Amino acid sequence: MNNIVIGAGISGLSFGYFSKKPFIIFEKENIVGGLCKSVKENGFVFDYSGHFIHIKDKKIKTLIEKLIGKKLLTVKRNSAILFNDKMMPFPFQANLYYLNEQQKQKCIDGIKKRKNIKISADMPFIDWAKAMFGDGITEYFMQPYNQKLWNYNLKKLTAAWTAPFVPKPSQEQIIKSAYSKNEQKYGYNSTFYYPPNHGCQAMIDGFYKKLKSNIITNSKVEVIDLKNKKIYANGKYYFYENIISTQPLKELLLSIKDLPKNISKLIKHLECTSTRCINLGIRYKKNPPDMIKGVHWIYIPENKYPFYRVGIYSNVSKNLAPKNCYSLYVEMSDTTNCDNIIPVLKKTGLMNIDDEVVSINVIDMKYAYVIFNKARKKALEIIFKFLKDNNIYCIGRYGNWEYSFIEKNIIDGKNLAQLLNKTK
Repeated sequence: MNNIVIGAGISGLSFGYFSKKPFIIFEKENIVGGLCKSVKENGFVFDYSGHFIHIKDKKIKTLIEKLIGKKLLTVKRNSAILFNDKMMPFPFQANLYYLNEQQKQKCIDGIKKRKNIKISADMPFIDWAKAMFGDGITEYFMQPYNQKLWNYNLKKLTAAWTAPFVPKPSQEQIIKSAYSKNEQKYGYNSTFYYPPNHGCQAMIDGFYKKLKSNIITNSKVEVIDLKNKKIYANGKYYFYENIISTQPLKELLLSIKDLPKNISKLIKHLECTSTRCINLGIRYKKNPPDMIKGVHWIYIPENKYPFYRVGIYSNVSKNLAPKNCYSLYVEMSDTTNCDNIIPVLKKTGLMNIDDEVVSINVIDMKYAYVIFNKARKKALEIIFKFLKDNNIYCIGRYGNWEYSFIEKNIIDGKNLAQLLNKTK
């Protein structure tokens, strides 16, 4: 009897790579990779938004290099923030030097006058931001940027997602950054890695070569019959020993036949944001825009811009764009007003006025960021216990319904495979 893996994204492929038991991977799309695959158009390579590889475990780096057959590029992060129509280094809270005097003072006053309250991950994000960084930093960056990113009530969003993604310099470091340029690197991704060719697809292709005989594409798992331990996909039934699901948790639950009411009622708590990624291949006449030289991605908090982040693929690897060209990804959560993206990019200096757009690739991601609402934690405890009791294991960003990254997805797939390898 096979283990059944739902989804051939990075987590499902990792599980298959380390599994020593028979398995089948069902992928609803016609190609594998999930949100880690890449698209090639007119000589450009576009990922499904910025998927840069953050690695702490040397074994994972070795594995990826084995899969792609080359050394990964090692990239020292250069991320920035577009604020006051100028570029400043990331993170905002450690680079107050670049603000005007009035803004600096408001941030300093805010950090000094913070309320002395207990800070916890379960508190509303907006309250957490004010308690952690003060009113000024929250007003200028934490609130507007995260409102654009999450497109959700920041009073109902908890702070549970913030570790390790939001840098937390001390009060002394924040105040010092108002008077002198900060040289310290903050954040989990100060150095990251990337395949030298073919984008993240290189990693996916490496997995696929090893696993293709176990993968069935164009096959959505439509029904899971827990009582009889079988699934319906690809026009027929398959019996299973275990199910490993990497698909969005909500979709998994909806596919279970006779789902108990106490589990069904929890689905409403599984909320997420959607993101539109607009990939642009651009040809310049003389030089790329000065504003983006050497920068890997830019955070954009102010509401006058419709997008919250712009990344420059071609600054990560020159092989992602043809000669005399550069490539951008533009991310936005509100997709109702995206017609003016290129004029806005030119107006801000992120594109030159006379640059020519030669390739546009639009990717809409229904599931982008999992919402950490107040009910999420308890709901997941109940859901995952029910699933595990029925030999269903969830891994990956959307399977686990979490905010995670490529290294964790690979490790989770590996750990689960090794656990199930030991079962009789």
